[in-house]
Amino acid sequence: MILLGLRVDDHDSNLCLYKDNEIKYLKTERVKKIKHHAYNNNWEWILDLQKYFNIDVKSIDKVAIVADPLKHNIPQYTDFHHKSYDAIDNSIQVEHHLAHALSGFMYGDTEYQIVIDGVGEIFYNNKQTSGTVWSVFKNYKLVNRNTSNFNIIGQNNIQINNSIGVEYENIADFLDIKANHPNDLSGKLMSLQAYGQIDKNYLNFLLSNTHDLKQDLSLACHPNNWFDYIGSEVVGRMKKLDFAATLHEYLYLQIEKIFEQHVDKNSKILYSGGCALNVCWNTRLKEKFPNLIIVPHCADDGLSFGALQFLLKQYHLSGNTQYCQADERPEKNVSLETIKKTANYLKHGNIVAWYQGNGEVGPRALGNRSILMDPTIIDGKEIINSKVKHREDYRPFGASILQEFQKDYFDIEFENPHMLYIGKFKHSMPPVSHIDNTCRFQSVDTGNKDFYKLIKEFHKLTNIPMLLNTSLNVNGKPIAGSKRDALEILYNTDVDVLVYGDEIIEKETK
Repeated sequence: MILLGLRVDDHDSNLCLYKDNEIKYLKTERVKKIKHHAYNNNWEWILDLQKYFNIDVKSIDKVAIVADPLKHNIPQYTDFHHKSYDAIDNSIQVEHHLAHALSGFMYGDTEYQIVIDGVGEIFYNNKQTSGTVWSVFKNYKLVNRNTSNFNIIGQNNIQINNSIGVEYENIADFLDIKANHPNDLSGKLMSLQAYGQIDKNYLNFLLSNTHDLKQDLSLACHPNNWFDYIGSEVVGRMKKLDFAATLHEYLYLQIEKIFEQHVDKNSKILYSGGCALNVCWNTRLKEKFPNLIIVPHCADDGLSFGALQFLLKQYHLSGNTQYCQADERPEKNVSLETIKKTANYLKHGNIVAWYQGNGEVGPRALGNRSILMDPTIIDGKEIINSKVKHREDYRPFGASILQEFQKDYFDIEFENPHMLYIGKFKHSMPPVSHIDNTCRFQSVDTGNKDFYKLIKEFHKLTNIPMLLNTSLNVNGKPIAGSKRDALEILYNTDVDVLVYGDEIIEKETK
């Protein structure tokens, strides 16, 4: 049987194919070279299915699709769960948040599934447009949700009310943060807000005036409240960082409230949606709800997994998903000799582009599509930011550490294989430390044996069991999905060495 999960929308299209107990996945930005790429039609994915999966659309038994109703002119109603979809043969449409809830199937069943994002499914009711901004499921059955009204301001301007994800983006806009795509604003704000201070009096004012999370969120988050509190719009704008830090805390407490109202402390919970990429909030939730599970594809790039799982459950099937990105894979696996040479490059201060196997699923570089560096180089952050990634200077870099050394360096006890949590350093490591001495780190075990071996070899040479690790791309571009992409990064930035499979490509000596 051949089944397909498909996400077509205004950003981050992705496909997930099941065949012969194997699952293959493609986030289309990896091959289109356009970050957050989306199909503008209902047919282009058919060409990519043939090109990247070698599957003819006629051979597919069933398609489950997650689509944007506004873009594809699909009428929706609030009782929508799934239904047939006439625009694609032999297909059904699966509701957006339900697909999020189902997308973590590779980590086993959970009792509760909580989805929080900007907006999921869009509904039409009595000429009013509204959208789902958070949902709570128990055993994949809807328990509660907030479906919030939209204000149509103009042809390309829709105000979505009482959405945690949207309000976070609005705060980023208030701070004049710039991004090529709105979905990249939140990650930048998450870094920048740490430079501000939480105003506890203002926070208490917001909390005391939030009587209904479903109705009062947008009003509470409006900057005019901050200006009134400060007593001056001019001074309030001068203290934007404190506003951002306070609202970051306020929004976390609203998320925590959703959890507390619906699940027990020790429940097994899947948390998904774009807001689950906020590593600051995630860490506090994990400490309070120890059985929390967050998948690396928690944002909309995981929706095709959920759509596929909807079909797999119907047919009582399952499949493996580890590193299943259908981008270009090197013909030869890396050898121990090449790993040792790479560790030596890193020891001597070289910046290494590391391209191995199939790409990771999700937005984080987890050791197959990475730019690596010795994390003890004092100005390492500035070097990578200015000469390779070309990002804002306030944004930190992550680190990958051998699992067995995690507790020696970080203050959190739980494993962090997908860089979805942060830990505070016990020892100073400035190039991979943020302003608050935290780090979004990855705990690496033998599950990714080649990356584990590389860090192990680097540890033997330096007595440092970690590497600076950032994704193999430059600012505003997707993660490399081919040798050509990786070579462009090598020759257009100050990366020194590319290790592609078992091949070492070194630049001329500077």
